[in-house]
Amino acid sequence: MQLVTWNVQWATPRSGRAPHLLSRIARHDPDVVCLTEADEGLLSESGHSICSGPDSGYGIREGRRKVVLWSRRPWSNIDALGDAALPPGRFVSGITSTPLGAVTVVGVCIPWFGSRTESWRGARAMAPWGDHETYLAGLGRVLGRIPGKRAIVIGDFNQSLGPTSRAPSRLRQALLAALPPGMRIVTAGLTFGVRHTIDHVVLSADLDALTVTALNNRRPGLRLSDHFGVAAHVSRRHP
Repeated sequence: MQLVTWNVQWATPRSGRAPHLLSRIARHDPDVVCLTEADEGLLSESGHSICSGPDSGYGIREGRRKVVLWSRRPWSNIDALGDAALPPGRFVSGITSTPLGAVTVVGVCIPWFGSRTESWRGARAMAPWGDHETYLAGLGRVLGRIPGKRAIVIGDFNQSLGPTSRAPSRLRQALLAALPPGMRIVTAGLTFGVRHTIDHVVLSADLDALTVTALNNRRPGLRLSDHFGVAAHVSRRHP
């Protein structure tokens, strides 16, 4: 199966960036796409989309979702909460049919270090990395409940796993601890230019990535997003 994930920096269907983003995604002929910081109407209506909740702690803006999962096939077992302790509006999961059979897909947008560090409508300000750390704890509980086979976690992790990650080392360890035994971050070493990806694909032990590719976030005179995209060609893993 083919996967794509990309933080598209709130591109809308009418944005001048949209045709270029969609063209670069379409080149990989994906079976499943995860967009983060996205407009819920950006992806093709020929497939099926599910979304995280509309309020990620900063109020609701029409059409905006922190996570949008798209599949060629319908979704079942849809969950937009995950865990009651997760920071809101940054999670959605479901099961969809793919060339590898039914696959559980967990879409995430893990908060950046500055998430909710300012007061908002009377809410207490978080410490830097506080939302991020809380999310990882909740994600660990969620992943402990999903099937151990044909499972994918995908989206914006807001952590580079390269040697110069700005995340404190304890949070890198917390990310790895949140993953059930056998799950692997197959994008850990992916770079584009001098940047390491913070958008990741995590696979259960029975799956493997044949290729992992960066999607260029620039074209002459136009930056498509502040993130580059990621594509992965996934197969069953053979002993």
